[in-house]
Amino acid sequence: MITKSDFLLFLQAPMHLWASKNNQLEILVPSVYNRHLMEQGKDIEKIAKEFMQNYLAKKYNSFTIETEQTFTDGHFQTRVDALVHDTEDNVYDIYEIKSSTSVKKEHIYDVTFQRLVCEASIAVRNVFLVHVNKEYIRMGDLDLDQFFEITDLNEEIDKLRTTVSALREKAWKVTTNPTPGGILECVKPKVCPSPKLCHPILPEYPIYDLPRLFGKKARDLKAQGVLAIKDIPEGYELSDRQNQHVEAVKWGEPLIDHAAINTELAKLEYPLYFLDYETYAPGIPAYDGYKPFQQMVFQYSLHVFDAPESDPKHFEFLATEASDPGIKLAAHLAQHIGETGSVIVWNTSFESGRNKEMAQMYPDYSEFLLSINDRIFDLMVVFSKGYYIDPDFHGSASIKNVLPVIAADYGLEYDKLAIQRGDEAMIAWAEIIAGTISKDQIEQSKQDLLDYCELDTMAMVKIWEALQALV
Repeated sequence: MITKSDFLLFLQAPMHLWASKNNQLEILVPSVYNRHLMEQGKDIEKIAKEFMQNYLAKKYNSFTIETEQTFTDGHFQTRVDALVHDTEDNVYDIYEIKSSTSVKKEHIYDVTFQRLVCEASIAVRNVFLVHVNKEYIRMGDLDLDQFFEITDLNEEIDKLRTTVSALREKAWKVTTNPTPGGILECVKPKVCPSPKLCHPILPEYPIYDLPRLFGKKARDLKAQGVLAIKDIPEGYELSDRQNQHVEAVKWGEPLIDHAAINTELAKLEYPLYFLDYETYAPGIPAYDGYKPFQQMVFQYSLHVFDAPESDPKHFEFLATEASDPGIKLAAHLAQHIGETGSVIVWNTSFESGRNKEMAQMYPDYSEFLLSINDRIFDLMVVFSKGYYIDPDFHGSASIKNVLPVIAADYGLEYDKLAIQRGDEAMIAWAEIIAGTISKDQIEQSKQDLLDYCELDTMAMVKIWEALQALV
């Protein structure tokens, strides 16, 4: 039997579906963060059903509604979130509930599969997607009529009917294969749920390390028997950035544009402020002024160098009360970042985006927060623009990939922490605010969060120092 979930797995990669049906998926238990997202989805689905009772009563003269009803069509099976029977016209409308803030490509494939299966049993008139309104701003009690949007997907489904019908047959054939031989694998080994099947043997520097190497190009190289970057033929068509990575791997040493790095670092003005935020993005806004899934900044770490030869000073803030953390954080930060000097971050779009949002929400700190953006410096640019390329970055400009290479003596510090990633920090903070852990655990989690965020800014300091020494 091919369920809707099976079909979506097939769309990821046919091999993933075969692995699932043959008990060869290696990642069976979702991460703590993914489980958290699933719980958020359930919360949104719950209030969506409450919203629909009122919505449907206004739209239909006479109707009944069934939730989680299962339909089968030969080898295919689906479960419908909400099936509305218009008893006046004796037809059915399907309402699929998603916790996202937009209609995604996978959603259209999802509902097209559902419609094809359901049509074998009932007269389906319309298919709608119930999703979150990204522009909704909470003020007071949650307004469900404003929180949700309903999008008609009939036109999109009509365009995909033939395609999905053919694809689901291919998916069924995959499940009947006794072996994985000849089944198409994925091209994303770093997130593959069945790496032993999709990528059983990978060299030290595989072609998948090349930045922005999309599926078609990756499959073309693999079809030529090329899995290692060093084996890519001379003259093979790649982007300039990709060719730089190939060159670094083939030479076995980093490519460093000293002049470009020097130009970037010359933009810095003292005092230097190394800043990092930690955030949490609830699907259902927790406090007034927030949109669905908007990032709430609950923590910062700041390392400050007043002058070239000065020792760094460290400041930090962690909100631990069940109230809007942003206003208190902005007030605390304003005490420690002066009116002049460069504010150094890793990935400008994130910190500057949060500053813009907080500036809109907290007018008293608007000028201060926007002034930070006026003098923000993205240290990641040195690596994301290819001024420094090392094979051991494995094509990534992530601070956790760069740090162990460029500052080897400090690069393993993350491994010593209880919290090692941003998503883990989100969950830890959410548990503190919700009070779902003991008092002793709360105190430990607070310290773990402070340690993690401090390391993020110290990691930037170490990388900056290494670049300074280099140029």
